[in-house]
Amino acid sequence: MRLKIGFILRSLLVVGSFLGLVVLWSSLTPRPDDPSPLSRMREDRDVNDPMPNRGGNGLAPGEDRFKPVVPWPHVEGVEVDLESIRRKNKAKNEQERHAGGDSQKDIMQRQYLTFKPQTFTYRDPVLRPGILGNFEPKEPEPPGVVGGPGEKAKPLVLGPEFKHAIQASIKEFGFNMVASDMISLDRSVNDLRQEECKYWHYDENLLTSSVVIVFHNEGWSTLMRTVHSVIKRTPRKYLAEIVLIDDFSNKEHLKEKLDEYIKLWNGLVKVFRNERREGLIQARSIGAQKAKLGQVLIYLDAHCEVAVNWYAPLVAPISKDRTTCTVPLIDYIDGNDYSIEPQQGGDEDGFARGAWDWSLLWKRIPLSHKEKAKRKHKTEPYR
Repeated sequence: MRLKIGFILRSLLVVGSFLGLVVLWSSLTPRPDDPSPLSRMREDRDVNDPMPNRGGNGLAPGEDRFKPVVPWPHVEGVEVDLESIRRKNKAKNEQERHAGGDSQKDIMQRQYLTFKPQTFTYRDPVLRPGILGNFEPKEPEPPGVVGGPGEKAKPLVLGPEFKHAIQASIKEFGFNMVASDMISLDRSVNDLRQEECKYWHYDENLLTSSVVIVFHNEGWSTLMRTVHSVIKRTPRKYLAEIVLIDDFSNKEHLKEKLDEYIKLWNGLVKVFRNERREGLIQARSIGAQKAKLGQVLIYLDAHCEVAVNWYAPLVAPISKDRTTCTVPLIDYIDGNDYSIEPQQGGDEDGFARGAWDWSLLWKRIPLSHKEKAKRKHKTEPYR
């Protein structure tokens, strides 16, 4: 009898614990008609009105807060049906194929015929200490918004009221998109170059370039700030086109909205969409096929900002010898506050080579004394 009572008590305890967990779970599960925590936070902000609803990202009268470029996360979180888009494009491609077109053999033959040997001789860059280089801006770079957040790459640190939105944006896009959306797409950046870099003079007949940018479900403002920075800091005569390759994104803001936005540049910026996920390297190869106008291909990440006078030092060695590939020293953009700092590692001047270790981890190896001895000036390119 004692065993039966003990068994019954244990059974009641287990059943009671289970029912308690069910009740707790149901109380924590949001109902369809309940507002989400992010929407409640937005409603609270609307009531307090710290960020007035107005166009652009300039200052409102008497305010020290900035409205995000794109409301987050409602706009950037919406997804589209990629399968229906793929079926539509497939039918369109088959129709064009039946209508006639160039074969792959003809395309390759044309590319071979247009690959002509280099005949023009470019002058070597010349260092003239104390004389500002011919590609250097004559005036300080204008800010995107005077006194705005993130100008001159100053850190933008948000308060605790944005904590949940920031965490959600990082989870979805890998960066603090809440802060990014508050920073001007045309913001000014700090100049991290060595002083000697400003006195190099380059041949003004440099090759033109097609800039290829591959993206997949990228946040709006980080992607567009990349494009804006290229247009803002590249002499127009050398920028032939910007080719955006959409590697099968399913975010709504990267579809029709992007198509409409790039019309601002009257064909300078183009977007092509892969019909399946190709991966970064294959997508860049597709970008090389789509780029038709530039003499040089430049590949950029979808979340970067080019610096002041970035173009000439990168393209000059290629103009001199078309078999050369160049890689810039890449500074570091903090994905939380969007400050820009020199990349760590390297020698006392920050110079380094990239290399993989036996675990295939990317390392920065300081420039050797042997390599330094081959150069006349500290800021010359190195092998």
